[in-house]
Amino acid sequence: MVAANQDAADAQGRYDHRVRTRALEIHTRSARGGFLYLLAWLPLGYAAGYFNNAPWNSTAITLVLVLLAWIRMRSRPPKTDAAAQSRWISRYVLICLATTLIWSAVQAWILLDDMAGVQTRNTTLMATIAFASVFAHLYTPVMRLALAGIVMLLVPVLAILWMDSAEPLMAAAMSVFSIYLVNAAYRSRADFRRRLDLDDALRGQRDQYEKLSQTDALTGLSNRRTFAETLNGLVREAQWLQGAGVALVLLDIDHFKSINDRHGHVIGDEVLRRLARKLARMFSADDVMVARIGGEEFALILRDVDEVSATIRAEAFREALEAQPIACAGINVPVTVSMGVGSFHAARDRDDDGFYAAVDVALYAAKQQGRNRVVSISMLEPGRIRARRGHGAVDAAPTPQNDDV
Repeated sequence: MVAANQDAADAQGRYDHRVRTRALEIHTRSARGGFLYLLAWLPLGYAAGYFNNAPWNSTAITLVLVLLAWIRMRSRPPKTDAAAQSRWISRYVLICLATTLIWSAVQAWILLDDMAGVQTRNTTLMATIAFASVFAHLYTPVMRLALAGIVMLLVPVLAILWMDSAEPLMAAAMSVFSIYLVNAAYRSRADFRRRLDLDDALRGQRDQYEKLSQTDALTGLSNRRTFAETLNGLVREAQWLQGAGVALVLLDIDHFKSINDRHGHVIGDEVLRRLARKLARMFSADDVMVARIGGEEFALILRDVDEVSATIRAEAFREALEAQPIACAGINVPVTVSMGVGSFHAARDRDDDGFYAAVDVALYAAKQQGRNRVVSISMLEPGRIRARRGHGAVDAAPTPQNDDV
């Protein structure tokens, strides 16, 4: 179930990344593309005399192109979830196609205008070819936009040219060019997909290496490096924010060497793995980190938890573990643990090193007192933990073993 959930999360992550990449790519490639239509229309309209002969139509075309170009430039992909980015892509496609539709109407107007000269007709055809080529090569991150743009630009032109008996060669040439552009669009789309696949593979390797660097290979828990970084961050937060508490539990398997000696290292490793799973299940909240920090040593970092609550939870785990031996390869292996517990106090611990050392004293006391027990810092006699000013370290004053505690 965990593996299935992880696979689903990875698949969703890849999908989200692809949607975000498509949104960013299409915006980067075409944000100012609307002004190109305007730059093509204005000199063409003035040179052909349309602003004098049809001022209202020409002015309306200019204003609409300006408005669409401005909206297109101001429209930016959201930095939220993939669903919002996908909706933005759909809206952006409509804006782009609206501009293309205006130019397609201008092209049809000029081709059907008997007063338009050959130079004007050829100029508009060249501009249309250029715009269609842009769709085929730059807009393929959103394939429906690329194909729709090519169709909008070239189909009306082809229809008009084929209906004109005087333009058979031009109509044939444009038809061949249209087929080429569609093929070019699909090739460009394939190249974009390959780049996405390569990017996904590189991201997957990066995430895997990052996970390996943060995870204990045997148990799958966080490793000592991740534990130290997390503890340091939470202690710094507790130092700056009054009321932000952090508790630490250190756990050591009792007589683990005898388990290895009696059952072998294979069973010993399996005991570590199964104990790790028990810890992860019992301390599964988002505000708890479970880590393996040594051979048979584990640690729990509990955020916004005081020492009393952490001690109660640690004792519940110790009792449950003692009551049920760990089953490994048909062998029931009794396992008990010694645990030290404490919560951070700035005046006593100074920093994360001092905090860790203080809780380690409590763990050492649990071993001294006979193992298979939980000892918290507050249960130790006064003076046993002494902060060394200026170093953030903690010394444990030696005390005689007391099995009656």
